[in-house]
Amino acid sequence: MSFMSLSIYQLESGKWRADLIAFNQRKSKTFKNKNDAKRWSEIQEREFFLNFSTKQALNNKVVLTVEEALTRYMNEVSRYKKTAKKEIQRLKYYQNHLPFVDWPLVNYRPEYLKQWESSVMNRTIRPLSAASVLRDYSTLSAFFNWCRRDKGWIDFNPVENLRKPKKPEHRERRIEIDELQSILSALKYTPGTVPNTKMQQVGLIWLIAMATGMRSGEIVNRPLSDVFIAKRFIRLPDTKNGSSRNVPLDDFALHLWSLALKIDRKACPKVFTISSSSRDSLFRKARKSAGLENADLTFHDSRHEAASLMARRIKNALTLCKIFGWKDPKQALVYYNPTTDEILEELNMSKGLSSIV
Repeated sequence: MSFMSLSIYQLESGKWRADLIAFNQRKSKTFKNKNDAKRWSEIQEREFFLNFSTKQALNNKVVLTVEEALTRYMNEVSRYKKTAKKEIQRLKYYQNHLPFVDWPLVNYRPEYLKQWESSVMNRTIRPLSAASVLRDYSTLSAFFNWCRRDKGWIDFNPVENLRKPKKPEHRERRIEIDELQSILSALKYTPGTVPNTKMQQVGLIWLIAMATGMRSGEIVNRPLSDVFIAKRFIRLPDTKNGSSRNVPLDDFALHLWSLALKIDRKACPKVFTISSSSRDSLFRKARKSAGLENADLTFHDSRHEAASLMARRIKNALTLCKIFGWKDPKQALVYYNPTTDEILEELNMSKGLSSIV
């Protein structure tokens, strides 16, 4: 920071001195070792800046910390969203894990976010991917924009000009037959049977996802009233992109949903009696049990698999978009990932140049 100057140097005595000048104030102290001098300097720098930030916030007649602003955002904005539960959970994570959230909002700086980014992406246990960090920045940007535009608490959004991680290439992961069989075996589910346990329900849900392209939540949270077996479609009145859609059922998908309707659900109004969090947990356990923990396989890969399989039968990209609920036809390129063998098979179906030579 331009208004702070720090120097740590060794004296002839072998001890270390830390000199800190900030906001026209100076502090210095001598230590036996350099690490103690650095730790002291960090504490003093924080106190200097916090005092300055508080004074500046008082001058602006707003003394609101980042943590307090996040709470206001949860109560005034997030709670009214379709994704309220998930977003509020993430905002509480920011309150507990972002650095300096107890500082005045008006002086929150981009480098604090970069500090958090570096720590979560470089940690040894479950590091966050670039895609996850970008999603977090999107959520945080919406929060800071609300603070700026709707409340007038700040003059700039610290996320806007941040150098963010490079957006990852779209996944081209396909599910192999042996992986499918291993996961179903780990879930103790035999295709063609009615699930008797929650674990077996996950197996059927995964098959439905691959047969229809439906998202996990769209299947898990489906009420009985949205299933139209006679008319061969599933109604999704409220989807991720904000539009409703009907998912058509081919013979295999119809068979799978018919099995689902036979589940002993007692008084449960949903087709499946499992929650989204339990579905996620049981799938992860099955993946580990199947020896696929390091195979880069996710439940959502079922949507990629469904798109790739359907694209072989449905050549009209707009029809595919209608089935999957994509507003932009470019999404088809994200999810449609044919293998080399599939491309060759399609090429061989047409004689091409050989027909005229």
